[in-house]
Amino acid sequence: MREFGKKYRLSLIISASLFLALLSGDTAWTGAPGAFSPGVIVAQTGFEKKKDDILNRYREKKETVVRSPEEMKRMLGDIQKKIKEKNMHFVVAINEMMKYKIEQITGAQVPRHIERDARVQSELGEKLWKEFMDKYRKYMRERKDLDRSDRKKRRDERAYYDELTQDEEKKDEYAFKEKEKIEEEKKEEEKSDESIIDEEKVDETRTDIENAPSPDSVSFTWLSRNKMTPAKYQGLCGICWAFTSAAVIESNFLIRKNLSLDLSEQHMLDCAESEQAVYRGGQVVTVKQRAGTCAGGWYGPVFEYYKNRSAVLESHLPYQFREGTCVSSRSTSYRIAAWGYIRSDAGIPAVREMKEALCMYGPIAACVKVTPALQAYRSGVFDEFAECRGERDINHAITIVGWDDQKGAYLVKNSWGAQWGENGYFWIKYGCNNIGYGAAWCVINSME
Repeated sequence: MREFGKKYRLSLIISASLFLALLSGDTAWTGAPGAFSPGVIVAQTGFEKKKDDILNRYREKKETVVRSPEEMKRMLGDIQKKIKEKNMHFVVAINEMMKYKIEQITGAQVPRHIERDARVQSELGEKLWKEFMDKYRKYMRERKDLDRSDRKKRRDERAYYDELTQDEEKKDEYAFKEKEKIEEEKKEEEKSDESIIDEEKVDETRTDIENAPSPDSVSFTWLSRNKMTPAKYQGLCGICWAFTSAAVIESNFLIRKNLSLDLSEQHMLDCAESEQAVYRGGQVVTVKQRAGTCAGGWYGPVFEYYKNRSAVLESHLPYQFREGTCVSSRSTSYRIAAWGYIRSDAGIPAVREMKEALCMYGPIAACVKVTPALQAYRSGVFDEFAECRGERDINHAITIVGWDDQKGAYLVKNSWGAQWGENGYFWIKYGCNNIGYGAAWCVINSME
């Protein structure tokens, strides 16, 4: 009996060691959760792991903190009754996110002194943006000069071959081929001439985005231009602020460099902290701020952190659904040039202000107040207009990617997986549930 007890304890120790090793290993948990599944696990390492075992253990861990199916049905019934009574226009259905308490799947925490600190950051951001745009305009003028020089060279070549082929006796096969080639180049040049920016237009340029959208458009989304990376899944860790940061930066690289990245939210969780300029005692000082934890945080320090440091790819540091220790990372060019708030007090921008920011900078980091109704969202235009105790009454960071005036709504990217809502997105009425609070932009250096 004593020998059996020893063997039993030894087997328990080995099993626990194996479980800890699997959880702490270099494995990414990515993809969208199903209606009742915790997500798809994808191994991104060079050595094999027992995916089914990891999935089962992660499910067991999550199942200890969920609502029962009966509770979810009652919750859905109450929401549907409310929708009918108030004549709302969105569809709800049972989904995985309804299993959890709101605080488990959100995580936006408004900085204590954000109103005055945002003013400092907005002024600094606008200064950096202006400096960047001055460099960008100079870059565009230099590029235009090179284009002019190149066109002059091609014109000289055409003139030579035109002269060469004027004499019937010189119209040999070589000359004909060269002339044919030059005629094709001429057609291409005429097309490119139409896209060359005039000197005056270069000086008036307000954004470095090529073929920038117009805020006067009735509707526009960066999703329709294929400039958004896939929706991700934050799981039971309150780091929506990191997923929002990643979404904004990733879309910046797609818009400005046509480069698709999958950034590591784990790196943001473990490492992101910054020396930010803030008001204290009537003067501007720098204060070190950590972006956040699984208990919540803010995207501002992440943007500031990546002004001076390199972002890390998911393949190098996969998401572990929990906090870890910051480890040094390889240097990359995945940095931002500037960031700031749309409003100097970080308040909710007017619809026109939001549209202009979306056109000038790209997708916008912002916040919203999540309620049980939004947890259960399936499709349509979310128009709950829940009661809010002022603008700061928010709990979730999201990414605003466009608008539709006919719907009277913004299109928003969430971090609850691609099987939640409309492929991970939702439409929400302008002004609903404090959508847009803390709206912040960031841009990368498109010239590097």
